[in-house]
Amino acid sequence: MRTLSFLGLDAAERPRLNATSIRQLAKLGTVVRWPGLLFAAVLSLAVPPKLPLGLALLLVWVAVYNAWGMIAISKADDTSILRVGRALTLIDTLSYFLVLFVFGGVGASTSIYAAYILLIVWMVAYDGAEGAMLCVAIFVLGMLGLHAALGAVFNQDFDARDVLLWSLIMVVAGAILAAYDRIVVGGVQGSTVQGAGRSSAPAAPVSTSVSSETPLSSAIPAVRLSRREQEVLQLVSEGYSNSMIAGRLHLSENTIKTYVENLLSRLNARNRAEAVAAASRQNLI
Repeated sequence: MRTLSFLGLDAAERPRLNATSIRQLAKLGTVVRWPGLLFAAVLSLAVPPKLPLGLALLLVWVAVYNAWGMIAISKADDTSILRVGRALTLIDTLSYFLVLFVFGGVGASTSIYAAYILLIVWMVAYDGAEGAMLCVAIFVLGMLGLHAALGAVFNQDFDARDVLLWSLIMVVAGAILAAYDRIVVGGVQGSTVQGAGRSSAPAAPVSTSVSSETPLSSAIPAVRLSRREQEVLQLVSEGYSNSMIAGRLHLSENTIKTYVENLLSRLNARNRAEAVAAASRQNLI
């Protein structure tokens, strides 16, 4: 995903979840939407919406795309499951602001705003810091559009304080979630990959003497990699499969397979774990 990559946010991404975890996360999203629909229906009894028909249509819309999501998730392969889960969450953000609109804002229940933090959680899980920034950017633009629409349809005054306050809250929430994801989740996955590399790599013989003619240049990588090779190596170290790397870099799976084979050869490694361990020793990742 290259969303907001022009800001350099792709450099801040955490190690990705594997396909199984992504599928479970997407399935959990389809489960959570049903109580969300019930909450909106109950809220409409306590706080009558300004557009009752609009709310009814919106509830039907969410039920339809959630049912589609359940089917799509079950049929998606490991390469496309991330796109399905991400698409459902982005549709959720649109539906979220439609709910706010049919209620004429959230003056009666500011707890609706807090529900958006769940969407940030999902996008962080899918896309790390990039997902957090994307979700926060959608919130800010959505708030501006919401208040403009409320003014045009219901003649409500534009509440700049409300927009600014909740936008700042979402920025802080997104930053905290992205930092947690990067440091805690990313650190756990990174240590797992490095541990696998250390356990599978053959132990190097211990030398009792060092030749005076051999320069101590361990800080200088023995292997020079191209930018694309560096990208592939980084994704390999983060646990991506060839098909996931292909989807990530928008290349064919055969091309990625060739890159990986070349990396194994150049790093004198028998498998991906050994390649990651060798690259780590040479400061390539």
